[in-house]
Amino acid sequence: MKHIFTPSGWLLINKPEGIESFGVIRELKFRYKFSKIGFAGTLDPLASGLLLIAINKATKLISEMHLKNKTYQVRIFFGAETKTQDIEGRYIKYQHPSHSKDKRLEILKKFIGTYQQKIPIFSAHKIKGKNFYELARKEEIQEDKYKQVNIDSLKILKQSNNYLDVNIECETGFYVRSFAEEFSKSLGDMGMAMNIIRTKIGDFNLSDSLDFENILDFSHINDLDSRIITIYSGRHPG
Repeated sequence: MKHIFTPSGWLLINKPEGIESFGVIRELKFRYKFSKIGFAGTLDPLASGLLLIAINKATKLISEMHLKNKTYQVRIFFGAETKTQDIEGRYIKYQHPSHSKDKRLEILKKFIGTYQQKIPIFSAHKIKGKNFYELARKEEIQEDKYKQVNIDSLKILKQSNNYLDVNIECETGFYVRSFAEEFSKSLGDMGMAMNIIRTKIGDFNLSDSLDFENILDFSHINDLDSRIITIYSGRHPG
């Protein structure tokens, strides 16, 4: 028999690669019974990091939390291109990187601020009620679509001739995979995203999260209760 879970609040999960965001919800619902449960901000199966689970009354705050700024870390791999802009897709082009590493910081600075970003064809963005990825698989997307995005800061973490690790602080709606391709093209090369990790949503940090595998170890309802960040008066404190 499932435990009935009554507290309301946020559960911070470190989602690994290879698992859908809804997969985390299914695992929790398999073990517990909630009045309501959802999450703020989808992570693609190939992305990992902070997934913010809203439990019971906290689900009323999902739309508000979705608007919070987010932080990501991504490895941009130079010299190859795929239709999906990441390692999931089939390689369609190869080209040995020709740019100088010294040029990277100069180009990164140009991306800080607001600009029109191309929406990935393999994304959950909707047009006429259908997801882009559904239309892309049927080759029904006729032209490129763009949306306004904003980057607050960019920081180089590590680099070599073939890759660049970047920390990105951005507003909601930003596509990390598109950025990896756009940045590479601005260098005169091709590139794609690898190892996308979300490290922060608003004031919530990945360092405070629970590894997804540990959900499987919850043997008693108190194990989950101890990990909930309680909401106060319908809002997260601070």
